[in-house]
Amino acid sequence: MKKIFFVVMFALLASSLTFAAAKDTSKKGASGGNGNGGIDKIGGWVGLPFMGLTYSHEFNDLIEFDLLAGSTGIPFYARRLNIRGGVLFTVWEPVINGQKCPLTIGPALELSSFFSLFIPSSFDISVLCPIRWEVNFENIPAFNLFIEVAPRLGVNFGTYNIGYIPVSETTSIHVMPQFGIGLRYRIPGKK
Repeated sequence: MKKIFFVVMFALLASSLTFAAAKDTSKKGASGGNGNGGIDKIGGWVGLPFMGLTYSHEFNDLIEFDLLAGSTGIPFYARRLNIRGGVLFTVWEPVINGQKCPLTIGPALELSSFFSLFIPSSFDISVLCPIRWEVNFENIPAFNLFIEVAPRLGVNFGTYNIGYIPVSETTSIHVMPQFGIGLRYRIPGKK
């Protein structure tokens, strides 16, 4: 676990030093500056326990709506589908080489379902607290990179099926963190 954390932090540090060059930040929005405030972002997420798509809308520099949707498993046999939504609040916004790189924390709710041979067999409801650090690029202002860790507490409602016949039902409580890295594209705002 320590090795994975070290590799991810090193990659994040290297990318921030490579792309966040000091330039004039008087331009705002997707064409330059930090791009914060009222801009939609869409991209990809790779992490544990799933990978998928991410969407964010920044209402202002302090509040952001976040949505993650993804899946994991063996295609066409067993697959878990996850959808997570939440509100993130900026708690610290360091400036690295002229670029704002916000640290955000907030509550989120995740719904997930496990399918075996296209038959839903379990359903999870989880409460998370995502902690995310974003790196905005000066040389490539349309993109931003983020790393995230999210402690999770969930309740699983499961049914064990044989074919289409439910055999038994179970309920369990689990604690499992999520972590991952994502790259997002800033959708240019209306002028």
